[in-house]
Amino acid sequence: MKRAIRRVYIAGAVVTAVIMLLFAAMFVLVRYQTTRDSLRAILQTVSSVAYGVELEEKGETELISLSKVIAQSSPPLRVTFLNENGDVLADSEEVAANMDNHSDRPEVIAAIEGRLGESMRVSETLSVTTLYAAMRVSERLVLRLSYPMRELLTLLWIYAMYVFMLLVLLYVFLVRFFSRFSLRLHEQLENIQLILTGKTKGAIELVQTFYPELRPSMEALCYKAWRLRHDYDEIEREQTLRRDFIANASHELKSPLTSISGFAELISDGIDTTGEKRRLYAECILKESERLRGIVDDMLALARAEKDESAAPENLEDVDVASIAREVELALEPQAEEKEIVFSITGKCVTRANARDVWEILFNLMGNAVRYGNQRGHTWVSLDKDGFSVSDDGIGIAKEHIPMLFERFYRVDKAHSREMGGTGLGLSIALAIAKKYGWSITAQSQLGRGSIFYVRFVRDV
Repeated sequence: MKRAIRRVYIAGAVVTAVIMLLFAAMFVLVRYQTTRDSLRAILQTVSSVAYGVELEEKGETELISLSKVIAQSSPPLRVTFLNENGDVLADSEEVAANMDNHSDRPEVIAAIEGRLGESMRVSETLSVTTLYAAMRVSERLVLRLSYPMRELLTLLWIYAMYVFMLLVLLYVFLVRFFSRFSLRLHEQLENIQLILTGKTKGAIELVQTFYPELRPSMEALCYKAWRLRHDYDEIEREQTLRRDFIANASHELKSPLTSISGFAELISDGIDTTGEKRRLYAECILKESERLRGIVDDMLALARAEKDESAAPENLEDVDVASIAREVELALEPQAEEKEIVFSITGKCVTRANARDVWEILFNLMGNAVRYGNQRGHTWVSLDKDGFSVSDDGIGIAKEHIPMLFERFYRVDKAHSREMGGTGLGLSIALAIAKKYGWSITAQSQLGRGSIFYVRFVRDV
């Protein structure tokens, strides 16, 4: 790109120099034409007078005087009178006797033949380019005019110097200004590459360093690059979650199936036929079957919630959240009595939603509060017009684990979670349902002091 711009700049400089040269050439041509017309006019004037006064009858002194008068009319004009043989009769600058015969001069030859003779050449005596014109003014008299082109040559030299100086200035301008311009342009191109590769965070501030003409395009490019990077990160995150989900789901399903298969083989092989052992094996199979069914139910619930996340909720009604919370309390009563956990439901809340979805969110949040609560602990459900919260005084969660709580199958303490019977999908299900309504779920917790989960109705449907 720099080379292309440099070539354009050099081409512009050359075109400028050529235009100046053409202008100088046109000026020279006009000046030459003007001088030539002037010489012709003088010849025509003298010729018309000559016929009236019979110049050839005048003496040398009179011709010399006349040649000087004519020369003074247009300095630095030189006037020479010749006879028909080319001998000099009088000259405005030199003594005629000291001058050579001019019969071999092209303009004199043409004049002797009765034509208007013109030529331009370097004068042998002056060594200056001179314009000559000659014409027969009478039967035996030829008038030759010569005009040195010193002024024109000087002007040409001046123009040549101007053109040379212009080229030098353009070259200096090219080296200094264009070098800085190309350097800055190169830096901006590198900044564009950084923006596209996402290696700079201050992209918006970086755009302000671009040329004003480029800023709107660069701002649009920054936004599109950010969108592409954001979308790419989201795709990567989704792929990672998908892989983790498959791996965790496989593990969660494999564990109870392995137990069920193992105990069933023991019963089938009759290794221990006592009734007590068979009863123990059957209880283990039943327990693992319930665990397996719970995992499958949660996976189906999560799939259903995520499928409906982008769709408009159906079967909407005014839901009394306090009433739903009491229903969930009854459903969790066996687990709560086992750990002697006391429920406390306070406040009022009514929202437009599907009662089953509200029940699902509360069941998962309150179920976790019971599952990870301390013996003889408490679970509080607080309601208001903008949402509700579920808190406990259980084991709590370390700060570093809170950002991952809502990921599928995520467990803070996997061994303890399996012992408590959790699948790791409850919070994911609750979040997927909340997103469907435009609600938000956030968590706060302190290790050893319990946790609190907030559900806020960011946008009621």
